[in-house]
Amino acid sequence: MTIADVSGKGMSAALLMSNLQAALKATASEQVQPEQLCAKVNRIIYGNVSPGKFITAFYGLLDGSCNRLVFTNAGQNAPILARRDGSWLRLVEGGPPLGLFPDWNYGRGEVQFAAGDRLVLFTDGVTEARSPDGEEFGEERLVTVLLENRRLSAGELQERILAEVAKFTGGRFEDDATLVVVAVASEKSSG
Repeated sequence: MTIADVSGKGMSAALLMSNLQAALKATASEQVQPEQLCAKVNRIIYGNVSPGKFITAFYGLLDGSCNRLVFTNAGQNAPILARRDGSWLRLVEGGPPLGLFPDWNYGRGEVQFAAGDRLVLFTDGVTEARSPDGEEFGEERLVTVLLENRRLSAGELQERILAEVAKFTGGRFEDDATLVVVAVASEKSSG
């Protein structure tokens, strides 16, 4: 799974995102670990972008058979993992955005999911959305909405978060707001 955001707007940003999509498709496989993929994609992006342009990205391999996610975070807003018990953590392991440095060894993170966990991946269009008086929605509000609604399904949770952001902004989004929610199914009772 991946989520990414490019610097800038307009046609140049769209071309940069297309470049990322092509690089991911060319290098991604179950055999390539996330930190290796980001290092390869970083070299490709670095060779194809103007100075000062970059891409933030989170990339992970989810193994549904054992509920394990191996990931790397290349400067993207750190996804939030809400546990069923109300605790939460951020998935930060990785390195800088793609395209800033020619060679970089990205770190790797690993997390084990449990029944009832919710993982939220998001772009800065969610947390930097502004109220009519200029206040940012912020990560603290996002965590609060996530924790208060962590028992919802993935689709319902996504809708609830986006509805809260829209209510906060008066329906005005200045940037794209991308949100991916992963819900770990509850364990089935035996018998």
